[in-house]
Amino acid sequence: MKKLTFILMALLLPFLSNAQNFEKYENMKEVDAVVITSKMFKLLTKIDLKADDPETQAYIDLIENLQEMRVFTSTKESVRQQMASDVASYIRNGSLEELMRVKEDGKTVKFYYKPGKNDDFVSQLFMFMEGEEKNKPVTVILNILGEINLAQVSKLANDFKIPGGEELKNIETK
Repeated sequence: MKKLTFILMALLLPFLSNAQNFEKYENMKEVDAVVITSKMFKLLTKIDLKADDPETQAYIDLIENLQEMRVFTSTKESVRQQMASDVASYIRNGSLEELMRVKEDGKTVKFYYKPGKNDDFVSQLFMFMEGEEKNKPVTVILNILGEINLAQVSKLANDFKIPGGEELKNIETK
């Protein structure tokens, strides 16, 4: 039994340590962090909205299937370098596939995903952006977990004013 436990821990450790790499940014004063849990998404679906409006219903469908959204942003050079290093390690050691890359207006934005229930959905959407926003160097990490409809996710990113969210409009499903 001890041997089985040890083997499981050895297999899971890389995944757990990668997740912890990003959690450390929540408590850094040089990092702006937004973490939205499934409970908050469920509360948002309970807001009295006109559900007969197709756009509103699509938005409700999107957010009620989300588990978590984390956004970490920093303009401090040392933190930005650490974020880039952590993301490179996460991508190298994880099971994410590249979705697209965008380089324009002094920004480089990369999107990665884990497949979802069908070709229109992903179970994880991960974005990493380096560049400038309002003439300041900035690095942004965005990680969304849940059943994510790629056709609707750009609206969510724009509503939460996520840097790099504009590029989500260009994502096409496979």
